[in-house]
Amino acid sequence: MGILASLIAPWLPLALAAALTITLVPAFAVHATHDAVVRTPAPTAAGAAQKKQLRASLTAGQRAGAFAAVGLPVLAMVCMGTFFGSTQTALSSFSATFATSELAGLLYAVMGLSSAAAALSVAYWPQRFTVNARWLACAALMAGLALLLLLPSTALPMILVLLVLGLPVGPLMVTVFAIGGLVAPAGKLGTVMTALASGIVAGTAIGSSIAGQLAQHQGYSAAFLVPVCAAAALFLLGAAAAVVLRQRKKSAAAA
Repeated sequence: MGILASLIAPWLPLALAAALTITLVPAFAVHATHDAVVRTPAPTAAGAAQKKQLRASLTAGQRAGAFAAVGLPVLAMVCMGTFFGSTQTALSSFSATFATSELAGLLYAVMGLSSAAAALSVAYWPQRFTVNARWLACAALMAGLALLLLLPSTALPMILVLLVLGLPVGPLMVTVFAIGGLVAPAGKLGTVMTALASGIVAGTAIGSSIAGQLAQHQGYSAAFLVPVCAAAALFLLGAAAAVVLRQRKKSAAAA
């Protein structure tokens, strides 16, 4: 898309994205693979009453723990979106200093390539590398590598930095989604997944806004501090999530 915007016209990627959405989303919705999904039986009155009684029996601490278990991954996705939005905006300002701002799309795609490849590799990671450890390790690596964004002044060094920076990004997203699936309340998996995806969208808007203001008034170097802070916040949220999940395991074992 970045190549098309640079070589032909800025509106072309948007038009292609709209065409893909109009054609492929309905095709996916009506594809025969939906028959393989096991349908959840309609809830009975007795089952609904039992769930209501179970919720009423929870203590305030248990309710807070359940809320935190879901809220932390959602906040993590907001930070992830902030990382994405601020990085792209800062790259636009960076590119405009020596070329055109359209080059930012090509630079941003480099991080997307390494991120996607690393995300696919998560399926082959050992099970003893737990989701909590993966979150903390990837977020720490992401925060450290994000500092390298402050160093380049030309395109080639920035490409190398973005290529390496994408390596922990994809696995971290996969890990947060996996944790969201683990902590989702019964029957609320779709709601939690939607909240996680929406967090990325909201975070992208936040990151673009903050980085845009910094880039306009203080330059692209200041804007690159936003993804650094977002990655650091991801690490802190990962540490908090590890504590919450450990407490949930203890409570489940005691029950």
